[in-house]
Amino acid sequence: MLSRVYPDPTTKTQRDEFRKLLYAAERHNPGLVSEMETDQLGHLHRLGEVAAQLPSWNFLNVGGPICTSSVSAFAFKLGLALHYEITQQIVPKGGVVVVARFSNVDAFTGDLPKEMLGLFGPGRTLEMGKFRVAEQFEYSSIHAGRIMPISAHFATFRMSMALILFVCHTDTDIPDAVTGDRFYV
Repeated sequence: MLSRVYPDPTTKTQRDEFRKLLYAAERHNPGLVSEMETDQLGHLHRLGEVAAQLPSWNFLNVGGPICTSSVSAFAFKLGLALHYEITQQIVPKGGVVVVARFSNVDAFTGDLPKEMLGLFGPGRTLEMGKFRVAEQFEYSSIHAGRIMPISAHFATFRMSMALILFVCHTDTDIPDAVTGDRFYV
């Protein structure tokens, strides 16, 4: 759901899609909707002057246990898939995916790690013939080559969230500067 929503739906179609996705997510994850409710005014106050730069978005709490668990499971699988795509290697048992999650607000407040993002090249997207989904999903990947089985990926989903994923074959391969939640194969 989070990867498919627009942060500020402006058309009836976008609002209807958001409602449909939200209700479907709630059916499969009871309690998700109430978990995502948050203090809108409090967020604007916390952001201060940056709030004036934001489009008129509604804020969602994506840090609760239901949402975090779902995003983490998705990010883990995405990390494994992108690692295989770039290295042609399956992550073995004992391998690890480190997941760092970011919201659209993080992008506006400068809380994305700019130095790290500079390592990634131009974004790619899914394509089938002439059909492309760049406005919905883009990613960029880098890897250390055969010498060290480690890869890093930056993925964005519409204007709602971004993920930085580090994938290593062993826990000891993770660079000290890499932070995030660790998930093991």
